[in-house]
Amino acid sequence: MSDTMHVGTTVRPGDTHPLRPAPNERPVPLPRRNTDVPGEFVHRPAAEDVLITSWRRLDATHFSLTARWPHDHTYFTPSHGRHHPILTGETIRQAGLLLSHAELGVPVGHHFILGDLVYTTHPERLTVGSSPTEVTIEVTGSRLRMRAGALVSGRFDMSIREEGRIVATGHSSVTVTAPPVYRRIRGARLTARHASCPVRPPVAPRLTGNADDSDVLLAPCDQPDRWLLRVTPGHAAVVNPANDHVPGMVLLDAAQQAARVVTAPGPFVPYAFGTEFRRYTEHGLPCVIEAHRVPSAIPSTTTVQVIGYQEGEPVFASTLTALDVRT
Repeated sequence: MSDTMHVGTTVRPGDTHPLRPAPNERPVPLPRRNTDVPGEFVHRPAAEDVLITSWRRLDATHFSLTARWPHDHTYFTPSHGRHHPILTGETIRQAGLLLSHAELGVPVGHHFILGDLVYTTHPERLTVGSSPTEVTIEVTGSRLRMRAGALVSGRFDMSIREEGRIVATGHSSVTVTAPPVYRRIRGARLTARHASCPVRPPVAPRLTGNADDSDVLLAPCDQPDRWLLRVTPGHAAVVNPANDHVPGMVLLDAAQQAARVVTAPGPFVPYAFGTEFRRYTEHGLPCVIEAHRVPSAIPSTTTVQVIGYQEGEPVFASTLTALDVRT
Protein backbone atom coordinates (compact mmCIF):
# COMPACT_ATOMS: atom_id res chain seq x y z
CA MET A 1 0.00 0.00 0.00
CA SER A 2 3.02 2.20 0.31
CA ASP A 3 5.68 3.18 -2.17
CA THR A 4 8.59 0.77 -2.40
CA MET A 5 12.28 1.09 -3.03
CA HIS A 6 14.89 -0.94 -4.80
CA VAL A 7 18.12 -1.42 -2.85
CA GLY A 8 21.08 -1.42 -5.19
CA THR A 9 24.69 -2.39 -4.59
CA THR A 10 25.78 -1.90 -0.99
CA VAL A 11 27.93 1.19 -0.49
CA ARG A 12 31.30 1.02 1.22
CA PRO A 13 31.69 2.96 4.48
CA GLY A 14 34.16 5.34 2.83
CA ASP A 15 31.91 6.29 -0.08
CA THR A 16 30.26 9.71 0.05
CA HIS A 17 27.35 11.29 -1.75
CA PRO A 18 27.81 15.08 -1.63
CA LEU A 19 24.68 17.18 -1.96
CA ARG A 20 24.78 19.87 -4.63
CA PRO A 21 22.56 22.90 -5.16
CA ALA A 22 20.13 22.66 -8.04
CA PRO A 23 21.45 24.08 -11.34
CA ASN A 24 21.47 27.89 -11.48
CA GLU A 25 20.39 28.11 -7.85
CA ARG A 26 22.48 29.74 -5.18
CA PRO A 27 21.63 28.76 -1.60
CA VAL A 28 20.76 31.79 0.50
CA PRO A 29 20.58 30.94 4.21
CA LEU A 30 17.60 32.40 6.05
CA PRO A 31 17.72 33.27 9.77
CA ARG A 32 18.39 30.25 11.92
CA ARG A 33 15.53 28.96 14.04
CA ASN A 34 16.65 28.47 17.62
CA THR A 35 13.31 27.59 19.19
CA ASP A 36 12.70 24.12 20.55
CA VAL A 37 11.45 21.68 17.93
CA PRO A 38 7.84 20.66 18.74
CA GLY A 39 7.43 16.95 19.31
CA GLU A 40 4.42 16.86 17.00
CA PHE A 41 6.66 17.99 14.12
CA VAL A 42 8.72 14.80 14.41
CA HIS A 43 5.91 12.55 15.67
CA ARG A 44 7.58 11.88 19.00
CA PRO A 45 5.45 12.57 22.10
CA ALA A 46 8.38 12.43 24.58
CA ALA A 47 10.81 15.38 24.54
CA GLU A 48 13.83 13.13 25.19
CA ASP A 49 13.13 11.29 21.92
CA VAL A 50 13.26 14.46 19.77
CA LEU A 51 16.64 14.49 18.00
CA ILE A 52 16.32 17.54 15.72
CA THR A 53 17.27 20.81 17.44
CA SER A 54 16.95 23.46 14.69
CA TRP A 55 16.41 23.97 10.97
CA ARG A 56 16.64 26.54 8.20
CA ARG A 57 15.69 26.75 4.55
CA LEU A 58 18.48 27.43 2.06
CA ASP A 59 16.35 27.57 -1.09
CA ALA A 60 13.31 25.87 -2.56
CA THR A 61 14.71 22.34 -2.20
CA HIS A 62 17.72 22.62 0.13
CA PHE A 63 17.69 22.76 3.91
CA SER A 64 20.11 22.63 6.82
CA LEU A 65 19.25 21.11 10.19
CA THR A 66 21.02 20.33 13.43
CA ALA A 67 20.46 17.33 15.67
CA ARG A 68 21.72 16.03 18.97
CA TRP A 69 22.52 12.32 19.30
CA PRO A 70 22.20 11.17 22.92
CA HIS A 71 24.98 9.23 24.62
CA ASP A 72 22.81 7.91 27.45
CA HIS A 73 19.34 7.40 25.98
CA THR A 74 17.41 4.57 27.62
CA TYR A 75 16.49 3.01 24.27
CA PHE A 76 19.00 4.25 21.69
CA THR A 77 21.81 2.79 23.76
CA PRO A 78 25.33 2.65 22.27
CA SER A 79 26.56 -0.59 20.73
CA HIS A 80 30.22 -1.55 20.87
CA GLY A 81 31.12 2.04 21.81
CA ARG A 82 29.24 3.51 18.85
CA HIS A 83 25.85 5.12 18.43
CA HIS A 84 22.84 2.83 18.13
CA PRO A 85 22.58 1.30 14.61
CA ILE A 86 19.13 2.79 13.91
CA LEU A 87 19.83 6.26 15.32
CA THR A 88 20.77 7.44 11.83
CA GLY A 89 17.50 6.11 10.46
CA GLU A 90 15.50 7.83 13.18
CA THR A 91 17.34 11.10 12.44
CA ILE A 92 16.47 10.85 8.73
CA ARG A 93 12.85 10.07 9.59
CA GLN A 94 12.55 13.02 11.98
CA ALA A 95 14.25 15.45 9.57
CA GLY A 96 11.85 14.57 6.76
CA LEU A 97 8.81 14.90 9.00
CA LEU A 98 9.92 18.26 10.41
CA LEU A 99 10.58 19.76 6.99
CA SER A 100 7.26 18.48 5.71
CA HIS A 101 5.40 20.22 8.53
CA ALA A 102 7.54 23.32 9.05
CA GLU A 103 8.56 24.18 5.48
CA LEU A 104 6.42 22.21 3.04
CA GLY A 105 2.95 23.02 4.28
CA VAL A 106 1.81 19.67 5.72
CA PRO A 107 -0.61 20.25 8.62
CA VAL A 108 -0.02 18.39 11.86
CA GLY A 109 -2.48 15.51 11.92
CA HIS A 110 -1.87 14.41 8.33
CA HIS A 111 -0.54 10.90 7.89
CA PHE A 112 2.78 9.83 6.36
CA ILE A 113 3.34 6.62 4.44
CA LEU A 114 7.05 5.83 4.58
CA GLY A 115 8.02 4.13 1.34
CA ASP A 116 11.70 3.48 2.03
CA LEU A 117 14.52 4.37 4.38
CA VAL A 118 18.11 3.80 3.22
CA TYR A 119 21.39 4.89 4.80
CA THR A 120 25.11 4.20 4.97
CA THR A 121 27.28 5.17 7.91
CA HIS A 122 31.00 5.52 8.61
CA PRO A 123 31.35 3.29 11.69
CA GLU A 124 34.72 4.71 12.73
CA ARG A 125 33.13 8.17 13.02
CA LEU A 126 30.20 7.15 15.21
CA THR A 127 32.08 6.84 18.46
CA VAL A 128 30.09 7.75 21.56
CA GLY A 129 31.67 10.16 24.02
CA SER A 130 30.72 11.32 27.50
CA SER A 131 28.25 13.90 26.15
CA PRO A 132 25.73 14.14 23.28
CA THR A 133 27.04 14.34 19.72
CA GLU A 134 26.04 17.46 17.78
CA VAL A 135 25.49 16.83 14.07
CA THR A 136 24.37 18.89 11.07
CA ILE A 137 22.13 17.54 8.32
CA GLU A 138 22.18 18.75 4.73
CA VAL A 139 18.91 17.91 2.99
CA THR A 140 17.90 18.01 -0.66
CA GLY A 141 14.26 17.47 -1.56
CA SER A 142 13.47 15.92 -4.91
CA ARG A 143 10.38 14.66 -6.75
CA LEU A 144 8.42 17.04 -4.53
CA ARG A 145 4.75 16.93 -5.50
CA MET A 146 2.76 19.79 -4.02
CA ARG A 147 -0.98 20.37 -3.92
CA ALA A 148 -2.52 23.57 -2.61
CA GLY A 149 0.81 24.56 -1.09
CA ALA A 150 1.34 21.29 0.79
CA LEU A 151 3.62 18.33 0.11
CA VAL A 152 1.89 15.27 -1.35
CA SER A 153 4.94 13.08 -1.88
CA GLY A 154 8.68 13.39 -2.26
CA ARG A 155 12.15 12.15 -1.47
CA PHE A 156 14.67 13.58 1.00
CA ASP A 157 18.39 12.94 0.42
CA MET A 158 20.54 13.67 3.44
CA SER A 159 24.17 14.01 4.42
CA ILE A 160 24.92 13.98 8.15
CA ARG A 161 28.11 15.61 9.45
CA GLU A 162 29.85 15.80 12.79
CA GLU A 163 32.45 18.58 13.07
CA GLY A 164 32.43 18.89 9.27
CA ARG A 165 33.05 15.20 8.54
CA ILE A 166 30.38 13.09 6.87
CA VAL A 167 29.27 10.36 9.27
CA ALA A 168 26.27 9.10 7.28
CA THR A 169 24.30 9.57 4.07
CA GLY A 170 20.85 8.34 3.22
CA HIS A 171 17.37 9.06 1.98
CA SER A 172 13.70 8.47 2.67
CA SER A 173 10.62 8.63 0.46
CA VAL A 174 7.22 9.63 1.81
CA THR A 175 3.62 10.03 0.73
CA VAL A 176 1.32 12.31 2.71
CA THR A 177 -2.35 11.52 3.24
CA ALA A 178 -5.04 13.86 4.57
CA PRO A 179 -7.18 12.53 7.46
CA PRO A 180 -10.34 11.89 5.36
CA VAL A 181 -8.39 9.88 2.79
CA TYR A 182 -6.52 8.01 5.50
CA ARG A 183 -9.82 7.09 7.17
CA ARG A 184 -11.06 5.60 3.90
CA ILE A 185 -7.81 3.67 3.41
CA ARG A 186 -7.68 2.23 6.90
CA GLY A 187 -11.39 1.59 7.44
CA ALA A 188 -12.00 -0.50 10.55
CA ARG A 189 -8.24 -0.64 11.20
CA LEU A 190 -8.23 3.07 12.03
CA THR A 191 -9.13 2.39 15.66
CA ALA A 192 -6.69 -0.51 16.09
CA ARG A 193 -4.17 -0.03 18.88
CA HIS A 194 -1.47 -2.16 20.41
CA ALA A 195 -3.40 -4.21 22.96
CA SER A 196 -2.29 -4.74 26.53
CA CYS A 197 -2.20 -8.52 26.29
CA PRO A 198 0.35 -11.10 27.43
CA VAL A 199 3.64 -10.69 25.56
CA ARG A 200 5.53 -13.74 24.35
CA PRO A 201 8.84 -14.55 26.07
CA PRO A 202 11.75 -12.83 24.29
CA VAL A 203 14.84 -14.09 22.59
CA ALA A 204 17.79 -13.75 24.98
CA PRO A 205 18.76 -10.02 25.07
CA ARG A 206 22.46 -10.89 24.74
CA LEU A 207 21.72 -12.22 21.23
CA THR A 208 19.83 -9.12 20.06
CA GLY A 209 22.21 -6.58 21.60
CA ASN A 210 19.72 -5.32 24.17
CA ALA A 211 20.15 -4.88 27.89
CA ASP A 212 16.53 -5.48 28.89
CA ASP A 213 13.82 -7.96 27.93
CA SER A 214 11.36 -5.12 27.25
CA ASP A 215 13.53 -3.87 24.37
CA VAL A 216 13.69 -7.24 22.61
CA LEU A 217 11.35 -7.28 19.60
CA LEU A 218 11.70 -10.98 18.77
CA ALA A 219 10.05 -14.04 20.30
CA PRO A 220 11.17 -17.61 19.52
CA CYS A 221 9.36 -19.40 16.71
CA ASP A 222 9.09 -23.09 15.84
CA GLN A 223 11.17 -22.68 12.68
CA PRO A 224 14.89 -21.91 12.32
CA ASP A 225 15.87 -18.31 11.56
CA ARG A 226 12.30 -17.16 12.13
CA TRP A 227 10.81 -15.22 15.02
CA LEU A 228 7.55 -13.55 15.95
CA LEU A 229 7.48 -9.79 16.39
CA ARG A 230 6.86 -8.87 20.02
CA VAL A 231 6.28 -5.32 21.27
CA THR A 232 6.08 -4.50 24.95
CA PRO A 233 2.99 -2.37 25.66
CA GLY A 234 3.66 1.15 26.87
CA HIS A 235 7.22 1.36 25.52
CA ALA A 236 7.14 5.06 24.60
CA ALA A 237 10.41 5.00 22.64
CA VAL A 238 9.06 2.25 20.39
CA VAL A 239 5.30 2.71 20.10
CA ASN A 240 3.34 5.93 19.88
CA PRO A 241 -0.03 5.17 21.49
CA ALA A 242 -1.75 7.04 18.63
CA ASN A 243 -0.49 4.62 15.96
CA ASP A 244 -3.08 2.31 14.42
CA HIS A 245 -0.31 0.07 13.03
CA VAL A 246 3.20 -1.00 13.97
CA PRO A 247 5.59 1.95 13.31
CA GLY A 248 8.31 1.61 10.71
CA MET A 249 11.10 2.26 13.21
CA VAL A 250 9.96 -0.75 15.23
CA LEU A 251 10.39 -2.86 12.10
CA LEU A 252 13.86 -1.42 11.48
CA ASP A 253 14.93 -2.32 14.99
CA ALA A 254 13.40 -5.79 14.69
CA ALA A 255 15.39 -6.28 11.48
CA GLN A 256 18.71 -5.37 13.06
CA GLN A 257 17.93 -7.58 16.05
CA ALA A 258 17.14 -10.51 13.74
CA ALA A 259 20.38 -9.91 11.83
CA ARG A 260 22.32 -10.03 15.09
CA VAL A 261 20.69 -13.31 16.12
CA VAL A 262 21.24 -15.05 12.78
CA THR A 263 24.95 -14.08 12.78
CA ALA A 264 25.58 -14.88 16.46
CA PRO A 265 27.86 -15.47 18.28
CA GLY A 266 29.95 -12.97 16.31
CA PRO A 267 29.12 -9.25 16.56
CA PHE A 268 26.99 -7.75 13.78
CA VAL A 269 26.74 -3.96 13.75
CA PRO A 270 25.31 -2.79 10.41
CA TYR A 271 26.88 0.19 8.68
CA ALA A 272 24.50 0.00 5.68
CA PHE A 273 20.75 -0.37 6.11
CA GLY A 274 18.06 -0.37 3.42
CA THR A 275 14.38 -0.99 4.07
CA GLU A 276 11.27 -0.95 1.91
CA PHE A 277 7.82 -0.84 3.48
CA ARG A 278 5.33 -2.73 1.35
CA ARG A 279 2.15 -2.51 3.42
CA TYR A 280 0.95 -1.66 6.91
CA THR A 281 2.04 -4.03 9.66
CA GLU A 282 -1.15 -4.49 11.63
CA HIS A 283 -1.71 -4.76 15.35
CA GLY A 284 -3.32 -7.99 16.46
CA LEU A 285 -1.94 -10.16 13.64
CA PRO A 286 1.18 -12.32 14.05
CA CYS A 287 4.16 -10.88 12.21
CA VAL A 288 6.80 -13.44 11.30
CA ILE A 289 10.36 -12.11 10.98
CA GLU A 290 12.66 -14.17 8.75
CA ALA A 291 16.40 -13.55 8.40
CA HIS A 292 19.15 -15.19 6.38
CA ARG A 293 22.61 -14.36 5.10
CA VAL A 294 22.93 -13.39 1.43
CA PRO A 295 26.02 -12.94 -0.75
CA SER A 296 27.73 -9.61 -0.12
CA ALA A 297 29.09 -7.51 -2.98
CA ILE A 298 31.73 -5.96 -0.74
CA PRO A 299 34.76 -7.98 0.45
CA SER A 300 35.13 -8.49 4.21
CA THR A 301 31.47 -7.75 4.89
CA THR A 302 28.44 -9.80 5.88
CA THR A 303 24.99 -9.06 4.46
CA VAL A 304 21.70 -10.22 5.95
CA GLN A 305 18.25 -9.93 4.43
CA VAL A 306 15.28 -9.68 6.79
CA ILE A 307 11.66 -9.96 5.68
CA GLY A 308 8.53 -9.53 7.78
CA TYR A 309 5.32 -11.38 6.89
CA GLN A 310 1.70 -11.09 7.97
CA GLU A 311 -0.85 -13.61 6.74
CA GLY A 312 1.79 -14.90 4.31
CA GLU A 313 2.34 -11.54 2.62
CA PRO A 314 5.56 -9.48 3.01
CA VAL A 315 5.05 -6.24 4.91
CA PHE A 316 8.67 -5.03 4.87
CA ALA A 317 12.10 -6.10 3.65
CA SER A 318 15.47 -4.95 4.99
CA THR A 319 19.02 -5.49 3.76
CA LEU A 320 21.76 -4.93 6.34
CA THR A 321 25.53 -5.04 5.83
CA ALA A 322 28.22 -5.10 8.51
CA LEU A 323 31.99 -5.09 8.40
CA ASP A 324 33.57 -8.42 9.32
CA VAL A 325 35.58 -8.41 12.52
CA ARG A 326 39.26 -8.56 11.68
CA THR A 327 41.14 -11.43 13.29
